[in-house]
Amino acid sequence: MSDNSSTTLVKGLKIIEFLSEHSGATLTLISQELAMNKTTVFRLLQTLITTEYVKKFNSQYSLTHNNNLFSQPSAPSLNWITIPIVKEIVNKYHATAFIGILENYEVVISQVFSAEDNTDGLKEIGDSTPITMSALGKSIVAFLEPKQQEAFIDGMDFPDGTKYTLDNQNVIRQNLNEIKSQGFALDDEESEIGIRCLAVPIFVNGKSVASLGISNSYNNLKRSELKRIAKDLTQCSQQITNEYF
Repeated sequence: MSDNSSTTLVKGLKIIEFLSEHSGATLTLISQELAMNKTTVFRLLQTLITTEYVKKFNSQYSLTHNNNLFSQPSAPSLNWITIPIVKEIVNKYHATAFIGILENYEVVISQVFSAEDNTDGLKEIGDSTPITMSALGKSIVAFLEPKQQEAFIDGMDFPDGTKYTLDNQNVIRQNLNEIKSQGFALDDEESEIGIRCLAVPIFVNGKSVASLGISNSYNNLKRSELKRIAKDLTQCSQQITNEYF
């Protein structure tokens, strides 16, 4: 490898390492913090986007959910391939199902099981939502160890969503306690008006590491059916744990 190639590789790795420590950063911030020429940083970021190590939203660059070069050793390695048993839930309730994992203070969609007749609130693999606006995210955080959960709450932002979005630490604490007590999380138009999402945690070695949820329109995912749906989701979650982990 030439000296120029080695230097480029080192700079690229420094950018990845920097982004692993930040939920997002602008081109200017990365350039300043790493003392690199802005043109060089821009060129490297474009390469990292092309190779799917980095994504850009508005002016912010961040690591993609599938980049684990600098992940914590204690974090479980989850390669969420298509899990056929989830289709049973999709077919039964004619609702799109999702598997989500935490990334910083957001939940990232790692698997989508689409219902052919449901396109309401359709999300794609890689889409992310703040924990405070997501049943998938809240269902994971609700079952974390107390110290870990409190660290998440302390670091949360409360972005504007809908009039139903949770907007402060006291409200999110109360909501997480309710979720842990009832065993499932609900996004009741907190992310998008007209859309309801129900989710349960997925456990690996007794730890909450992911979530399974379904989404449908407010009218189609009726409140009277939530407990029955949550029971089916929990059984499916347990089956995922038993068969895949």
